[in-house]
Order: sequence, then structure tokens, then C-alpha cells
Amino acid sequence: MRIKTNLAIFLTFVLLSCSVSKKTIPGTYHLKDVPKTKLVLHKDNTFSFTKNFAQPGPAFFPDSTEMNFQTAGSWQLTKNGLLLLNSFPAITTGNHATIADSVQYNSSITSFSFWDSYGDPVPIRFIKFLPAKIKFHRGNSISFFVEDFNPKDTMEFHFYGYAPVKWPDTTPQDQQQNNTHRITLYEPVRPGYLTNITLTPGRKKLISADKSFALVKGK
Repeated sequence: MRIKTNLAIFLTFVLLSCSVSKKTIPGTYHLKDVPKTKLVLHKDNTFSFTKNFAQPGPAFFPDSTEMNFQTAGSWQLTKNGLLLLNSFPAITTGNHATIADSVQYNSSITSFSFWDSYGDPVPIRFIKFLPAKIKFHRGNSISFFVEDFNPKDTMEFHFYGYAPVKWPDTTPQDQQQNNTHRITLYEPVRPGYLTNITLTPGRKKLISADKSFALVKGK
């Protein structure tokens, strides 16, 4: 009899600890092997989602080969206990620039280095010398003397997950002197991207409808 009682108490504890409610579900969830891809559920029933792959990864909403992005919207728990996500149709607040260039002017050499919003380097996949010449590159930086470039030369830096960056830009003096560029790349905002997306809440995780991936809740 005591064994049955203890078992009943244990099962009740397990059920209560695994139950999901509007109060317990908020928090930050991320892909286990791709922590920069994350879903943040706020207590006011809004969410923010960021897809950030440094290289091709597992399928996620729905194509892992597309550009990184971010979106925001509202969440709710359905009567069936599922998490329902819907992006806002338009986002009009906040800074949504995709590139921030911190420039040190009149340096001894022209250099470019590329970083993500976490402060980690973003590797250059290749450099395109317009209109059609391509040079593959390793690392997140490159240096050269501006004097070695023809005024009509134009370069495009290509990355995985981010849009290309072109040089020179619209700043005339950028071709006339050596400058040091530290460029931060941001995920573009996609309003209305998630529509009636459902995830199944589990113990400190959210599971996709087809069970192909799970987002794990952080501490």
C-alpha cells in the first residue's frame, strides 16, 4: 500500500513538473548545436526569433540554405497545449539596419573585417571583382593598399547567411585614402514570416510538428 502511495506521489510530481502554462513557458529556446538560432518567448505573449547559421545546418522554418533573418510576433497556447506562433505583419520600431561600419579613417592600409552581432567573426566565402571575376577567400578579414586599385574597380564580399557587401560604397573618400573598416552584419527583419507555426512543448524544450528538431530552453 505504501509503495502505491509513494508511486502516486511520484507520478503526480512528474506530471506537475512537466506541465506547461502561460507562466512557465516564457524563456529563451535555442537549437542545441546552433545556439545563435533562438526563440525568445516573452511574458507579454510576444516573441522574437532569430535564425543564424554560420554554415548550412538542419532544416528550420523551412530552408537552412537561405539568408539569416529575424522576426517578431505573438504567441499563444492552444486548447490542445500547442505553442502557436504568428509574426507581426509589419515592424515599425527599433533599428533594423543590416550593416554597421565602424571606420578608422586615414590609416596606413585599407582593411575590412566582418563580424556578427555577437562579436564573432563572419568568414568571407569569396570576393567578386565586378563584373565577373571571383576569388575564394579564407578568414573574416582582408587588407590591401587603396593605391593598388583602379578608381573603377569594385569588389563584393560574399558570406554564408548574409547579403553581399560592396566596396567602394557611396563615400568618395573611401577610394582616395586608406581606411580601416570593422563591419558588423545583422540579420534582416522579416515581418509576417511565421504564420500559424505550431511547436509541441516538452520538458524544457519545444518540438517541431514533424519532430525533426527541438529548441532547448536555456538556464
